[in-house]
Amino acid sequence: QVPLAKLLTIIVTTSPIRSNPSTELLERTFDTFQFAGSEFAYECPKVIVCDGCRVLEDDTGENTDSDEKKDDDPPKITRKYANVKQTLRNGIATVDQAKNYTELKKRLHKLCADSQGTQSTFSNTTVVELEERHGYGFALRHALYNCVETPYVCVIQHDRTFMRPTPIQEVVSAMESREDIKYVGVSMKSNLNYYDIFSSKYSRRACTELKTMIIRPEELNISGNRYGPNGHSIANMVEPPSEKRRKLRDIARQTYMASHQNIIYEEWVESMSSSGANQDGFHQLSLTPTLFWYDNTHIVRTEHYRDFIYNPVFKMVARGGFVEDKLSPIIKRSCERLGLKDGHAKFGCYLLDDHSGDVFTGHLDGGSYNTAGLHVKRNASERS
Repeated sequence: QVPLAKLLTIIVTTSPIRSNPSTELLERTFDTFQFAGSEFAYECPKVIVCDGCRVLEDDTGENTDSDEKKDDDPPKITRKYANVKQTLRNGIATVDQAKNYTELKKRLHKLCADSQGTQSTFSNTTVVELEERHGYGFALRHALYNCVETPYVCVIQHDRTFMRPTPIQEVVSAMESREDIKYVGVSMKSNLNYYDIFSSKYSRRACTELKTMIIRPEELNISGNRYGPNGHSIANMVEPPSEKRRKLRDIARQTYMASHQNIIYEEWVESMSSSGANQDGFHQLSLTPTLFWYDNTHIVRTEHYRDFIYNPVFKMVARGGFVEDKLSPIIKRSCERLGLKDGHAKFGCYLLDDHSGDVFTGHLDGGSYNTAGLHVKRNASERS
């Protein structure tokens, strides 16, 4: 078997956020890489892409760039979005925020250099700085064209964490054996019950067809009681920080168990009982077709991104925006025009589900992320 480090590059995208220059957010994200396996965490090549930003000379909202707008310029800030989180999300930083971001990048370079040759999740990591603001989509594009030599990439945003053991190695193996699997999204809260989301929007005929498109690769029939509602993965999941969130998690599990997403799987298990499905410690994971290209943590064929998704002829990704924003409606239109199976086949995107009722990834919300120091500073400001 080819080592995962020879097959997969991890791309982590980051941009200015209020917690800069602290590296705490990225450190917390990287720490969870261990959930994807030791080879993923310590041996796979990693690239941190630091997007550029536009700098305001003062806090009045006036941009220092020329008033002449080029066709490929990202949209300018508007009064509607004039708050710290949204302004930074649009790639606009004050002088102080830009200085903090510059300091963050210096710290990242040092952190990665100090980690070389050690058992650190930052080992084998390269930091790439973009001089101009590209936006998530084009920052990722830069990394794909300039920093990747492996046939697969795992794309992770700076605030997206693994919540429990996740079968990345097995997913790549499944993609190696089946060329029709081009993208595998790792489940999160908003897409855990994707089949139910789909069935709420489309006809019964479309739902029946989608059901036939669900893939259950042999490589994802995993032994060792690792996955499923009683698997070790759930037992080792990161616990919610409060009683309220634990209750919400339990409700989400109950909702999933009653969902069509899970009922379809249980019907399949029952139909396959004679062949020994889900016996002797094995558990079959599923890949559910999706018409939405989630920017959340995902594994993709490098050539699929380079040669198709980012092909300039098709214009499926906009500069300054997210990949999912423009690409997802294109997938939907493709299915409407060519039919569900043929329209989806061009994109080959699926969502991973182990039918445990729990997500594989979580969200730290980088735009609102506060370090302990920021909490102290804010509380002091409120008291004064």
